[in-house]
Amino acid sequence: MTSLEFQTEQSRQSVDTPVTRENDLYISAPAMKWVSAVLLAYFGCRLLFFSLNISPFVPPDEVTHAGICKAFAQSLLFPDNTPATYEFGLVTNIPWLYYWIMGKLLHLNFFGLPDLVFLRLLNIPLAFGTVYFVRQTLLLLTDNRLTQLLVLVAMTNTAMFSLLSASVSYDNLANLLAAMSIYYLMAFFSRRSPAALYAAGLSQLAGCLTKITFLPLALALDVLLAAYICANRRTVPGALQQDFRQSGPRRWVTAALILIALGLNLHLYGGNYLRYDALNPSMATVLSTEKAMNYRLEARGTIFNLYKAGKISYMDALMLAGEIKHPGDKADTFYLLMNFENLKRNPQLWLGPRQYIKVWFLNMVSTVFGIKAHLIMVKETRYLVPLYLVMGCALLGFIVRWRPGDAGWVPLSLAAVTICYAGYLLYEVNYDMYRNYGAPGLTLYGRYLFPLLAPGYVLMCHYLLLLFRNRHLRWALALGTALLFIVYDFPWFLMHATPEWYDWLPR
Repeated sequence: MTSLEFQTEQSRQSVDTPVTRENDLYISAPAMKWVSAVLLAYFGCRLLFFSLNISPFVPPDEVTHAGICKAFAQSLLFPDNTPATYEFGLVTNIPWLYYWIMGKLLHLNFFGLPDLVFLRLLNIPLAFGTVYFVRQTLLLLTDNRLTQLLVLVAMTNTAMFSLLSASVSYDNLANLLAAMSIYYLMAFFSRRSPAALYAAGLSQLAGCLTKITFLPLALALDVLLAAYICANRRTVPGALQQDFRQSGPRRWVTAALILIALGLNLHLYGGNYLRYDALNPSMATVLSTEKAMNYRLEARGTIFNLYKAGKISYMDALMLAGEIKHPGDKADTFYLLMNFENLKRNPQLWLGPRQYIKVWFLNMVSTVFGIKAHLIMVKETRYLVPLYLVMGCALLGFIVRWRPGDAGWVPLSLAAVTICYAGYLLYEVNYDMYRNYGAPGLTLYGRYLFPLLAPGYVLMCHYLLLLFRNRHLRWALALGTALLFIVYDFPWFLMHATPEWYDWLPR
């Protein structure tokens, strides 16, 4: 197929599967810009507030992430494991991209700010980038301005996302790269843009270098890509080949970057597998159990597993748990030991798969729209009912309004990615952890679902407003949902935050 024929086919594809164009005439373009600017400014002010005021012992694992960033800052390229880094876990054999970037940018702290505050400020642009790519994904489905504003409200007023965005965490870069990977792949499906496909591949490879749980997301996206290419095998492979030949030096640079990123992934994960027989080896495997005990999470798991295997007594396990320095993980270890002892005496207390799914769903919703970190601020079930209604209406809207011809592969692909990744997280990560430890709330953090913010919020907002044909009902639903998100984020936080949330001890 020639380049002209490919463009003709591309045009025909965009005609066959148009983006839904249903702009609400009550929102003018200038009004859209002003409202968007106000929402983003409000988001930015809140993130600055969190960055400057929240205790470093509140955000999830922030002290650990900041410590690894500093270790990378103190080395020319990559640090080594030393007694000074043992308390932070491994600094080798881990996805390193976030720590490497933050460590090098830490040298730009010429303002006398505490390093932790400076690192927090560096994370804020990552959150804005995530919001941007979520909005771009929505534009592949519709240019309706009311829906765009609703997505913007939802993204910038999700309680856990707001706190995390102003914290030092590799999740922030992983969330951005997830949004980019999903957007660029959906853009390729929608527009058949070869550049979008290459950007999707590069984003996925960078994501895998950021966090290991990015791997199943990349796999789900690649399976979708393979299915798309098979369904269009007469046109797509040849067109991509032709585009690459005619695009000149830029494509060769892109190909070189992809090959470098692929090589770095093979070096990390392939090297770990060949040396330690695991993609993500434990600290005890890489170093030793004695050294690993200096790391709070490794100590927690080691103490519990020794007790579970009968190698140490219950009282000895409690004594070892008392030596963990981090108060939160010390308390968690005590809980795990006491809970498992209770389960040994009362086996009927174990949850079956169906019971666990219910617990998982309720926990995930409450910790997405609440906060679960080293301090917890979650909403009671009665306050979550309006959110369940919103999600139920969105699901009903998808069932009633989705048609196979709408926006091509995009809606169904977004739904497939959401289901596959959430299913993997539920069964392979969370349920597997429950079967080992017997604690249903362990590792149940809503932030683990944040790589799905793009497909989740795009589908929710789009089909929520498509549920009703009447414009006035759409406006009422949009305003009610927006108000719910706004109130449930910062105002709720201010009403429930105790002084310990602000126990500011910068290091």
